[in-house]
Amino acid sequence: LREVGREACWAGLTALAIALVLAAWVAARVSARLQRIMDFARRVADGDLTARLEAKEEDELSPMEAALNQTAERIGKDIAELESSRRELAVMLDSMQEAVVAITAEGQVRWSNAVMQRIAGAQIYPGRSLIHSMRDPELLACIRTAMDRRELCVGRASTLAPGRVFEVNVAPLPSGGALVVLHDVTAIEAAQQSRREFVANVSHELRTP
Repeated sequence: LREVGREACWAGLTALAIALVLAAWVAARVSARLQRIMDFARRVADGDLTARLEAKEEDELSPMEAALNQTAERIGKDIAELESSRRELAVMLDSMQEAVVAITAEGQVRWSNAVMQRIAGAQIYPGRSLIHSMRDPELLACIRTAMDRRELCVGRASTLAPGRVFEVNVAPLPSGGALVVLHDVTAIEAAQQSRREFVANVSHELRTP
């Protein structure tokens, strides 16, 4: 019985040692897989949407790795589509004859098209306060009205560029900022002024032939 007991004890110890070795090996493999997943998640969080998990073996973690790869691929496609839409919108805005600028709720420039940049020059760029970029009082008052009342405001600006007059349309944005559109009405104003002067001259001549 003592001999059988010793053999059973040695057998148990041997089995325990083997089990510990196997458990350590499995734990190391799982830990390495989890570390690869953590590295993958960190790369995606840093903006590297080309990161992928390599499928080296099939086990319980394989479906999760496949799902993470699909998620990263879908996010990459969505961001690419958004970037393409943003570029198309920028091209459309730059091709407009009107000057366009979007401002944040804090009154800072978010973006502007090429026409607005030609009017304001180097004074206007993203992040800069619109008050320091465009000092026309009528324009700034219209922007404040639109943002405070959350409704469209129409006005005019005559001091943005020498000799030019602009019709101002300011619409509030859902984010709390506003979209400003300037339409050059200098030629229209000049035509109306000429018409008024012509009518005044004709009236004067009719009164004093």
